[in-house]
Amino acid sequence: MGKRDAGVAGRKWGWVLVLLAVLGAGGWFGYTRWKAVQLEKQAQAAYQQGETLRGQGKMEQAAGFYQQAVDLKPDYAQAWAELGVVRAAREQYSEAASSFDKALELNPGIFEARIGLAICMGGLGNFAEAEANYKKAIELRPDFAEIYYNLGYLYQQQNLYEEAASQYEKALQLKSDFVQALANLGQVHDLRHNPGEAIAVYQRALALAPREGPVFLRLGNSYMDLADYTAARTAYQQAVELGVQSGRLFHDLGMISQQEGNLEVAKNYYRRALQLDTTYAETYYRLGTVLEQLGEEMQGAALYFKTLQVDPDHTSAYYNLAQLYFEQGRQEEGQQLLKVFQQLKEYERKRKDKGATLEKNPRDPQAAYELGMVHFEYRHYKKARESFERALKLNPDFGPARDKLAEIDKLKPPAAATPN
Repeated sequence: MGKRDAGVAGRKWGWVLVLLAVLGAGGWFGYTRWKAVQLEKQAQAAYQQGETLRGQGKMEQAAGFYQQAVDLKPDYAQAWAELGVVRAAREQYSEAASSFDKALELNPGIFEARIGLAICMGGLGNFAEAEANYKKAIELRPDFAEIYYNLGYLYQQQNLYEEAASQYEKALQLKSDFVQALANLGQVHDLRHNPGEAIAVYQRALALAPREGPVFLRLGNSYMDLADYTAARTAYQQAVELGVQSGRLFHDLGMISQQEGNLEVAKNYYRRALQLDTTYAETYYRLGTVLEQLGEEMQGAALYFKTLQVDPDHTSAYYNLAQLYFEQGRQEEGQQLLKVFQQLKEYERKRKDKGATLEKNPRDPQAAYELGMVHFEYRHYKKARESFERALKLNPDFGPARDKLAEIDKLKPPAAATPN
């Protein structure tokens, strides 16, 4: 074979090798595309199975299939979002937040991921992040009443009552028959010491849902704040007829009867209240006063002691016990109790003063810190911790509150002394 023929043959085999290389590459890319399509189909099937199980309320099983979907297709944003939803439904807020973060990283416009992340941040106690995500959710769906309701509830939990009321009202502008928003708006008015406005809102709610027993209960509370005992009794009785069983309800019915001089009726109401709630010190105290009025001083005194076991700071119980001791000629013991009473009245005055400042400036970490310092001064470390933690929620960089929390952690609070 001549040189020319050899050159032709060489070129021929060169083209063959190139063709084989091209065909090989095409086959590889074709296989890759085929494999990707298969994985996507499997991911979609797992996602649909998760949707079916979630619709049946089987959250744990649904989470398994959503997890399978994102394992097969890591960029499956909607599956990440739904995985977050089922985790949040099971109150696994940290894990859910991670899923929502991934979904939003892939697609910032997924509404359920944004509001889900807000809910998780609220559940984890991260107020600032929860608030920011609710506001972003509102940008995505400004006509969705439930977002405003959720943001209002977040504000209510932080004692930001004015802002909570504003959000509930926005929710009601979009959804006028939103009974729960009305109920919470009424409660916020009560917390802002506006029982008259609360009553008007509760009545709107009951016009929409006349068998809402808990709303009748709140309505009764508002009438009690106005000392309208007749209206309060009527509201409470309607609540009971609708199945509401509340220690505070029967406590208030006892107070109404006691005000009217019906001591035996009051005694029965207070005892019913204690059957439902053994943690409310005021009921023990009120029952003690009734028994004392009925001439049963020893039984009354026993209930004052019980009051102080439940709430060692109950000033009126100390005062009443002191008076009983004085009547019995136990002057020294009476004076000791009276001294404790006076100390607690001083603590109560300071607490109310700083509490009022915080109520006027609910976003001020300094105000929360100063209330915490009052609790700390009087060795109420649990309440002090709550105030310092609130200051840090408002400003995570608020050093004095962090220092006081560290100091509390080093303390072993003394056991509360029980009078005897």
